[in-house]
Amino acid sequence: MMRNAIRSILRLAAATSLVGALAAPLAAQATPERPKWVPGEVIVKFKEGVGPAQIQQFHSAYNLKTLRRYKLVAAEHLKLPKGWTVERALATLGNLGIIDSISPNYYRYIDAIPNDSQFDQLWGMHNTGQTGGTPDVDIDAPEAWDITTGDANVVVAVIDSGMQLDHPDLAGNLYVNPGEIPGNGIDDDGNGYVDDVHGWDFVANDNDPGPAGGGCGGHGTHTAGTIGAVGNDGLGVAGVNWNVQIMPLRAFKPILVIFCGGDDAALMASVEYHTMMGVRVSSNSWGGTGYNGAMEALIRASKSVFVAAAGNDGRNNDSTPQYPASYDVDGIIAVAANDHNGALASFSNYGASVDVSAPGVGILSTLPTDSWGAFDGTSMATPHVAGIAALLLSVDPNLTVNEMKWDILNGIDAGGLPVLTGGRANAYKALQNALTAPEVAASVTSLSGSTVSPGGSVTYSASVTNTGTVTRTTKVRLYARLADGTEVSLLGPATITLAPGETQSVTQTKTVPASLAPQDVEVVAQAESDVSFDESTIVYTIVP
Repeated sequence: MMRNAIRSILRLAAATSLVGALAAPLAAQATPERPKWVPGEVIVKFKEGVGPAQIQQFHSAYNLKTLRRYKLVAAEHLKLPKGWTVERALATLGNLGIIDSISPNYYRYIDAIPNDSQFDQLWGMHNTGQTGGTPDVDIDAPEAWDITTGDANVVVAVIDSGMQLDHPDLAGNLYVNPGEIPGNGIDDDGNGYVDDVHGWDFVANDNDPGPAGGGCGGHGTHTAGTIGAVGNDGLGVAGVNWNVQIMPLRAFKPILVIFCGGDDAALMASVEYHTMMGVRVSSNSWGGTGYNGAMEALIRASKSVFVAAAGNDGRNNDSTPQYPASYDVDGIIAVAANDHNGALASFSNYGASVDVSAPGVGILSTLPTDSWGAFDGTSMATPHVAGIAALLLSVDPNLTVNEMKWDILNGIDAGGLPVLTGGRANAYKALQNALTAPEVAASVTSLSGSTVSPGGSVTYSASVTNTGTVTRTTKVRLYARLADGTEVSLLGPATITLAPGETQSVTQTKTVPASLAPQDVEVVAQAESDVSFDESTIVYTIVP
């Protein structure tokens, strides 16, 4: 996968930079222990080919109740029978032949730390040394805004603790579902959610994704403000995008009053929702150490840029993974936090499995009740990068997920940080990458129409062209991507050398597996050189 390919190139540099840069964890707090999972519940993913009759037999044999069935992947959120512990379920059900993966319904927690110091300026956007930091240690937002301030057609899903919908600095950029008529009590767009005009609350299961109270402390409103607080309005703060649509998806609630947690079942439902609605960027300022194979598969099926917080434990994610940041999914961008001098924040997680850093200390943003405040955390770094991804779509809505990720990870400010790229995200440089035509361009064209039946065949031609003036060594590959995000290699990866103006091409005829269910399948040609990255995609519709 692309994610592993990038890591293999930069792992040594990232590992070397760890020396002398380790950060001590935050001091232990005298607080109750956070619950690890929801008692009496599990999430299972069934193996490919398991049919409804087998699943029904499984339910009956173990007296299981389905709380939610996921559509993008063959997974279910299950209620265990009375008297069963989660541990018993893992040991008993995990050995069954129809089960691909089983996990507790883990709680994930937000990655923010309230900061009592108030900052009156946004150093993360434009650092002049106003907070005592190093000038220009920022994401170069003013330079990026000279190119674009965003596009109201771009939607970013914020999976968090909800958002104050009428906040004066956010209301103008609140997502509006064009297929829904407000307040009529009808599911107008037929997506399974009634009156989901501004997103959804997956905690209360209603159409009001307003902010949770208690230990959630306005977290979702704060992260939303960094992505898309209305700019140039003479009020409060400005987001990375002045114009954008923020889709609030509430999956978090107060736990034991002081914590803010969301369970995997609600988080997975949030991912499935924004995927169904065609949202291509999500901001995820939360995490935990428990692995959930069904969630990993669902994120892969979302085919989106999934920006995730690296975590606030001051540890190496390579040895103790933080999920979802550490899932092996190409579209994930794992984000560490740096301070106003460009140093890794003392609390931030790090490692070669973390992609990039962004401002995460003393970050001023929106809070509920028409106010603004400064927080610390990789939670605060994450929406900076999600905001950059949205800016990229504002200048080119046809960018693929891999292209957006490449533009961000190859448009950094070098900082010698203990992360994969070694540097800090930079909005202006990422935009420059997106606006520069690739020196090695990929192309794929169907020679057999756009529909095919299982057992039939398709023919296509793929090529790569060096459009520049110097010889380029280029990594190329051709692959198919199924509806659930699974990638099937068709050719490569291989390394070729292209002279200026040279084109190399290949034509292939492939048989569609007779067992493949009706769906849309993408065929993707990819070319990556040291200076550019390009993908070209065609879609075949598999019909009965």
